[in-house]
Amino acid sequence: MELIFLGTSGFGITASRNLPSILIDKCILVDCGEGCLKSLYKYNIEVSALKAIFISHFHPDHILGLITVISKIGIYSKDLINEYPPIYVPKGMKIQLEHIIDATFSNFLNRRFELRIIELELNPETNLKITINNKIYNINWVKTLHSPICYAYKFNDEVIISGDTAPFLSFNEFIKNIPILIHEATFFDYEAELAHKLNHSTPSDVAKIAKNSGIKQVYLYHVPDIDKNEEEKFISKTKTIFPNLLVAHDGDRIIFPPNVVDQ
Repeated sequence: MELIFLGTSGFGITASRNLPSILIDKCILVDCGEGCLKSLYKYNIEVSALKAIFISHFHPDHILGLITVISKIGIYSKDLINEYPPIYVPKGMKIQLEHIIDATFSNFLNRRFELRIIELELNPETNLKITINNKIYNINWVKTLHSPICYAYKFNDEVIISGDTAPFLSFNEFIKNIPILIHEATFFDYEAELAHKLNHSTPSDVAKIAKNSGIKQVYLYHVPDIDKNEEEKFISKTKTIFPNLLVAHDGDRIIFPPNVVDQ
């Protein structure tokens, strides 16, 4: 499995970071923040390669790039046999996406392809199996501690993408023995009280979650506006808790197996 970080910021687009978007095997998009389309082209990914889109929740930093991505597929695509990738959203959020499309006067709905928005039910046995490019993906999800409703997604028992969340107990079972955890860390450790009040996490929160979980590697995304010189301070307290923790950057690639990140 190959992952590409298209956007890793939790505080707006910066000089080096777009808003949250992660690409799996160059065909599955998880969240679609602003700057996603530009990142796809920067890393040589055609929009026609997208075969499924999963949205964690409907805060603007996770979805406002979706309109431009869909527009690019529907209006400008040269592939006449192309179609919109299905968009998977948390339960109850289909109507919200329809409202966003209507509010932006998007005209791509009249162009060639049918837009499919699929709500994912939430119950203890939720799962989805899809086949893309002859590969089977088994997807599970869990509701996180965030508002509006937000899902963390698990793909093939290999990687979990947290969406936005404060720490919560049942997440520990969901992530057990998963090799790669990609988790938000929106605030510094010294801002833990504010982070939890706003239903977000800090680096030490994530390290504590990963400890004794069987996870091999953690990558932090949805991070503050920090440069590489500030990263050491940002994760300084995590090394004694869970040493295999890194801050992700736009353009980083993870290949599993083996577990390698190009930075």
